[in-house]
Amino acid sequence: MTKPPKYFLEIAELIANLYPDAEKIVEIGVGSAPWTLLKLRELLPRTTLLAVDVDQSSIMRLRELGLNAEVDDIFDPRVELYQKSDLIYSIRPPIELIDPIVRIAERVGTDALIFPLSEDSYLHEFKSPWVRVGHPSLLAFILKHG
Repeated sequence: MTKPPKYFLEIAELIANLYPDAEKIVEIGVGSAPWTLLKLRELLPRTTLLAVDVDQSSIMRLRELGLNAEVDDIFDPRVELYQKSDLIYSIRPPIELIDPIVRIAERVGTDALIFPLSEDSYLHEFKSPWVRVGHPSLLAFILKHG
């Protein structure tokens, strides 16, 4: 595996700082970028981490790395995957996935944290009740439900 990009490690550190006592954290749309989850596994060893993606081959690769990973289509989600989570987050999700992520978070009563592409932050208009997370190098918005 290639060296983890600093961006993904910073995300893991931010999440670990925001949710140090989390029992369960879910990343939606992991694809072939497991670095945040791998770092979270180090930073939050008692937290259950779950990777979710619609792509079966991505999920198989994540499982080979020892990550808990499930195939799911968030447009028709298996809600039980997200139950009892303290946080659902997504890194650079396509803009059309943001609202389905929010619906899942609302449905299970957990926080949603989105790290959008900068142009998507303008297109989606992360307005109240979204709150921008203060970080010097990360663009992130959180919606509290938990």
